[in-house]
Amino acid sequence: MIDRYTGSLTARFFLSTPTALVITALFFSASSLSSGIAVLNFELADLTQVDNNTEEVIRTASLAPMLRKALNGEHGYDTVQIPLDAYENANQGFGYLFEHADSAAELGESLGADWIVITRLHKPSFLFSYLIVQVVNVKSKLAYPELIVEIKGQQSELNQRGIKKLAEKIHSQIKRLLRTTP
Repeated sequence: MIDRYTGSLTARFFLSTPTALVITALFFSASSLSSGIAVLNFELADLTQVDNNTEEVIRTASLAPMLRKALNGEHGYDTVQIPLDAYENANQGFGYLFEHADSAAELGESLGADWIVITRLHKPSFLFSYLIVQVVNVKSKLAYPELIVEIKGQQSELNQRGIKKLAEKIHSQIKRLLRTTP
């Protein structure tokens, strides 16, 4: 329709201004949650002093793909692949990225991620272990408080449940941070 005062062609929407603002806000808040997230492979801190912990190493290697799948499928994040050489260049040794959020953020930035999740499987006993993550905002280079989920036993179903709970905690933390960040 042509505006009779300005002479310009404008489209008319049958929405009130407040309704249009709410729809716009929902669109932008939903799109900010589908930001890129890079999940590092879990580091294994096995304190059980077993001679051959091959099974635990294999189990630990299966956790990051499960977490990426949960964050993508259940929470809508775009997961960013981490090339092995980029990870090795950023990591100076066990626990380095956990202690150096700025280095983790630089890795995330080089990958085009908005968030990077540093991960660890801490196994103090044969009976239980802890999934520990630290979420880092790539833009601000800030690491947020660790998120911890306890898992008991070796079964893959328990791993799945623990990863699902961890993905929910990560999602909640990022959602909370997006609400409070100016």
